[in-house]
Amino acid sequence: MTDPATPSERLRAQFAKAAESDAAIDALLIEACRIADRLDRIHEIETGKVDWFELLRFRTQREAGDEITVTIDNVISEARQQANTLRSLVTTLMQAQPSTAAQPKPAANPLDELRLRRERRAAG
Repeated sequence: MTDPATPSERLRAQFAKAAESDAAIDALLIEACRIADRLDRIHEIETGKVDWFELLRFRTQREAGDEITVTIDNVISEARQQANTLRSLVTTLMQAQPSTAAQPKPAANPLDELRLRRERRAAG
């Protein structure tokens, strides 16, 4: 059974809590969602789910005769660039997301660190 949610909906659900408390994280999440949807659209084009004709841009020139220029966007290259950007944004979002495991606070000085290590060894 497949998940009916779009890529951006799944991404938003995963990072919604972190985005609620931080406007910068929310901005990154919005952009990551846009990129995720863009990549999904590119995948649809590559796999034939959407007509490639939608990629064409037409430009006409009517000075010294009719000229039509047809350009097809470089979809594979764009997908690669978008994926790299998305990877970077998701990494940033993951680092900003609160950890579920309790992390001990770092020691204030090296002597405290040695004491903590000794206590951990003795405990277990």
